[in-house]
Amino acid sequence: MALFARTAPAPAPVLVPAPETWTPEGTLVSQRYRALEGAIVLVYTADTERGTAYYAAACLGCTYRADQNTGPNPMSEAEAAKAANAHATVCRTMPRGVPARPEDPEAVELVRSRLRRHRYSTSPHPVHLADFNALRVDLQRSTHWIKTLLEFLVQAEPGFLTAAPTSDGQGIRIMVQPFGRP
Repeated sequence: MALFARTAPAPAPVLVPAPETWTPEGTLVSQRYRALEGAIVLVYTADTERGTAYYAAACLGCTYRADQNTGPNPMSEAEAAKAANAHATVCRTMPRGVPARPEDPEAVELVRSRLRRHRYSTSPHPVHLADFNALRVDLQRSTHWIKTLLEFLVQAEPGFLTAAPTSDGQGIRIMVQPFGRP
């Protein structure tokens, strides 16, 4: 036995939120469903600045994400709940826990890739915050962060995104420009 024996200090516990209570940054979770093997399926909204909120569903066990109905239009809470429940009844994934928050460069690339899919049309495509609802679980960023990034991209890449005042003059409309635009 050593005369002056020291014990190593116990490591501080790492507080990891449980998937059952976790809310991604920038969202308001309204419902949670448990899939067959325990994964959590969230029903959430991020569109808090409008009179009508649009909802999405996301599974924390697999890659399931849904933000549009068969229309394809943004989903209401009832439609998102129906989609989440339908997914939960067939999903056999184990709970993976809370997804890691991506670093800023990875988060920027998630937004850019979401916008790039609209460049294949023949006319400019308007960007709406609801376009990012399905991405919010993976993105884990606030609405303010997304707006700031869009404004930066308008300045940095005018051939990709452009901005113009809205018809009522109360804000700006951001448009994804198609490929081949002069």
